[in-house]
Amino acid sequence: MNKKIIKMKVLRVINSLNIGGAERSIVGNVPLHIQNGIDIEVLLLNGKETFFFKELEKNNVKIHFLGKNNNVYNPILIFKFFKYIKKYDIKHVSLFPELYWIALAKLIFRSKTKLIFTEHNTHNKRMKSFLFRWIDKILYKQYHHIVAISPEANFNLSKHLGQQYPISTIYNGVDISKIKQGNNRKESLNFIPINKKILLQIAGFRVQKDQDTLIKALALLPIKFHLLLVGDGPRMNICKDLAKSLNVHERITFLGLRNNVEDILCSSDIVVLSSHWEGFGRSAVEGMAASKPVIASNVAGLSQIVKDAGLLFEPGDYKTLSSLIINLDKNENLYTKVALKCSERAQQYDIKKMVDDYERLYGVVKGE
Repeated sequence: MNKKIIKMKVLRVINSLNIGGAERSIVGNVPLHIQNGIDIEVLLLNGKETFFFKELEKNNVKIHFLGKNNNVYNPILIFKFFKYIKKYDIKHVSLFPELYWIALAKLIFRSKTKLIFTEHNTHNKRMKSFLFRWIDKILYKQYHHIVAISPEANFNLSKHLGQQYPISTIYNGVDISKIKQGNNRKESLNFIPINKKILLQIAGFRVQKDQDTLIKALALLPIKFHLLLVGDGPRMNICKDLAKSLNVHERITFLGLRNNVEDILCSSDIVVLSSHWEGFGRSAVEGMAASKPVIASNVAGLSQIVKDAGLLFEPGDYKTLSSLIINLDKNENLYTKVALKCSERAQQYDIKKMVDDYERLYGVVKGE
């Protein structure tokens, strides 16, 4: 099957374009699908003009939205999908609650539209609820195919739903060639202190990402280490307060959302992802693609990406994290060895493979 001659119209549906792996995936993938001849558009439950919203606009991606300040958990949104229900061959859904709203819209309007859902995490709160387990069993049935972004996410979802659901694994991908083109001259970025060892974490400020552990580790490190935190979210001020209480606030730069992530990656010395849980760990792969040593928490989804390439520590163990950082800094051979292994591992997660896998799936689902 030649993916470049598949004629179809696809709608990517997500609640909003805030910071997150699913959102970053859409921003990276959709323009490539369009280049490959797929007629693909994006529908947002909340069309607030975020950083990623503007990134898609710059790439001339057509964006629809159900409202600019919608509460994405409002079930009235189900009925706003009516105008989109028949216009596309496939609706590809990411995240909750749109997982529910699109499935319910299909049932209410008795539509035969074909749906795909991508599961981005190894677990969620619904998996702990007997009631939601049965609701999930009904609504996931409305999807022609379900994609998990890692084997661990696949296993947990299959355990939650049962083996009769069509679930496959397609790893998230990153644009390795774009990352490698980043500028590695620290002096070109005015927010990077000269003559400092730069630690970097790229993640939204949410409980899941646990920037706290990295900030606590920084407090144990020599003053020559400086931390860059890229991202935004509800816990940013909490992390700033923690940094002040540990007297390391002058050694941390909170960068917010940035459009020069490739330069920041290439100008850093060590990349850390200290999450409590992950479906995949896109930021870890980005660090590896930049040929940096990556240190990550030993949690399902993330650990399988990093194991035998980067270094792992138990979640929340800031003392071990600080020791791993010091060892990399003191041992040049270890630093070089880990960086090389990380660079080699990143090749397995090139965005081109992800795009090809999804386009192959689109073709199969459209032909059913």
